[in-house]
Amino acid sequence: MTTRPDPFEHDDAAYVLGLLSDEEDAAFVAHLATCVECTERVRQLAGLPAAPAGLTERDLDEPVASPVPAPLLPGLLRRAAVAGRRRRWMVGALTGVAAAGLVALVLVVSPLTHAPHAGAEPVAMTAVTATPLTATATLQDVPWGTRIELNCRYTVSSSWSSDATYRLQAVDRNGVVHDLGTWTAHAGAEVTFTSGTDLPRADLAAVQITLPDGTPVLRLTS
Repeated sequence: MTTRPDPFEHDDAAYVLGLLSDEEDAAFVAHLATCVECTERVRQLAGLPAAPAGLTERDLDEPVASPVPAPLLPGLLRRAAVAGRRRRWMVGALTGVAAAGLVALVLVVSPLTHAPHAGAEPVAMTAVTATPLTATATLQDVPWGTRIELNCRYTVSSSWSSDATYRLQAVDRNGVVHDLGTWTAHAGAEVTFTSGTDLPRADLAAVQITLPDGTPVLRLTS
């Protein structure tokens, strides 16, 4: 008895890159609800490790789409793609290894180069309590919602000399708080933290950095 091949086996990379047509995207999203293997591949592709140092967007044939942070994947699996935002996969059918390699190269361009994103400028966040942390936030509209990049510095002083954990949150227009991830700030070091939300930028009332107990320390109001 032979097993029929999965017709969606090689669509995971194209889905993460946003290169499926509207019909293909809707079909793949429906398939993910019933396929554990494809869902796991999408999760892995959405959080690939870095590519070789020195890679820039000039190494690619076309501008790349913004990466989808892994915490957003469950929400994206419940939504169909926005019409008109996607094009067909022009390279043809890829093997699983080749597809994974291509996605790895594409997704890490921004973290490696720290190139500015069109239409997005860093804005200094405002301290709402005494804190050794300073940060700028860059908010960028993307097809899946809003990409948020923080550039943070944790200042060493007599009052604050050890590492600290912080949390990024988005607050929507209804006052609902959305957790977007945590990171550890090391004394005297700079860190870039990238996350995002499926909320459009217009629906964001604020983004804020809090302590683990939820106490806000820095805020940017939209």
